[in-house]
Amino acid sequence: MPTLERSNPLPLYYQLKEVLKQQIRAGHLAPGVAIPSEPELVAQYHVSRATVRQALTELVHEGLLYRQHGRGTFVCEPRVQPQAISELSSFSEELRRRGKRPGGRLVVSELVRGSQVVREQLRLTDEEQVVRLERVRTADNVAVAHEVNYLPYPRASAIYQRAKETAEGSLYNLMSAEGLQPYIAEQTIKVDHATDREADLLQSTAGEAGMRLLCTTFDETGAPVEYTEAFYPQSRYEVRLTLRIAR
Repeated sequence: MPTLERSNPLPLYYQLKEVLKQQIRAGHLAPGVAIPSEPELVAQYHVSRATVRQALTELVHEGLLYRQHGRGTFVCEPRVQPQAISELSSFSEELRRRGKRPGGRLVVSELVRGSQVVREQLRLTDEEQVVRLERVRTADNVAVAHEVNYLPYPRASAIYQRAKETAEGSLYNLMSAEGLQPYIAEQTIKVDHATDREADLLQSTAGEAGMRLLCTTFDETGAPVEYTEAFYPQSRYEVRLTLRIAR
């Protein structure tokens, strides 16, 4: 049976999530089958119930599990999920590689409590706030993305003070300069449609199809330092991947 390593800098909930994910992909937990209950997972992996709940919640958000009230948590039918592991880089750097000039504007900079999803991703207590940055990202002066970034406060207090620099600059570079060094990121990408606000800010068509990106960034200790929710309209942005055949 796989075990969780207390010496591993990655948090226990993340390790448990990866163990369950591997069991699902290997077929040990088949589609439609109920996974062990929370108390069973607590006893099996010697972790707290909060750790188990966070791991299961993230797997539900990723579309690998679903919950039925009064019955339990079950494995979803598999979806087509192409993955690529690449070098972590900022949106600005990606645009420059494509020969585009990155830019943008800061729409909102504020301190908020954050939604339940945001708080879970950043592992915040009930008393902690988040820095919320809402931006429109541009390539050669054309709006190509609506992006909302969340950073834990007070760790990101210096970034909050320098928020205007993120309008046309790289948030990752600013984070590195202020001691929130991005190290690894976990992304979920799915097809979605622009909300009315996104369409208004991007000056595009309401309901336009595009790519919805959810991304949590961790530092070298495994602590989450940033969470992003972004939308890219299909008419203005495309994903390019270079993949190597596994041998």
